[in-house]
Amino acid sequence: MEELPVIAGFVADSLTADLTTFGDFSPMFDEAYVTSIRSKRAYCLDLERSDVTTQRLKNVTAQLAERESGLRPVLNKVEAYVKLAKSSLDVATESFGLKALRKNISHGNDEGIIAGLQTLLKNINRNLEALQAKGLKQEMVDELSAALTDIDTMNNEQNTLTNERNQTTASNMKDYNELWDLLSPVLETGRSLFRGTDDVKLKEYTMSALVKRVHASGSKAEEEEETTAEQQS
Repeated sequence: MEELPVIAGFVADSLTADLTTFGDFSPMFDEAYVTSIRSKRAYCLDLERSDVTTQRLKNVTAQLAERESGLRPVLNKVEAYVKLAKSSLDVATESFGLKALRKNISHGNDEGIIAGLQTLLKNINRNLEALQAKGLKQEMVDELSAALTDIDTMNNEQNTLTNERNQTTASNMKDYNELWDLLSPVLETGRSLFRGTDDVKLKEYTMSALVKRVHASGSKAEEEEETTAEQQS
């Protein structure tokens, strides 16, 4: 859905360039029709820009991923202590919970990470004396406990924001449907006009090609931002 206003901009530009051809085909395609597309597109873009919930969700998701990936260094140290103390533990090394936790971190499985931290901390606390005898510091245990609290809090916030965004998306769907209703006749007519006669023009009215164009534009913009940041650093 977020791609649709961008695609609408491409289609409006193409229709403007080909308006004579479209107008000869049907009088419904005129300057007023182009204006209708651009106006509805602008309104949908304003909806996206004013969607504070989506931006908050993106921020929380990024913070959550960073917090989770940041667990790896301390997990590596805990694993080393577990191996050193394996003969004194009440659970096998492979069942201590580290492997499953790492897997969930790699997959971005927030609930799995929370459950994995809970299991790991239970195993550590049951075997704390044996692990501390090999050098495990209380600070590491505290670090894992703090991470569990942080990740659980951010995960709950993420779920709340996701629900809010879904409600906002549902309320905005009417406007996106109206935009699509304006674009659909243009795309259908464009394919009929240019199929077999102009492959370049045909792509301008083919949805799959337009979606690829949006993604390509986004990748290029990201590359330019990264290049600018590197040049300024």
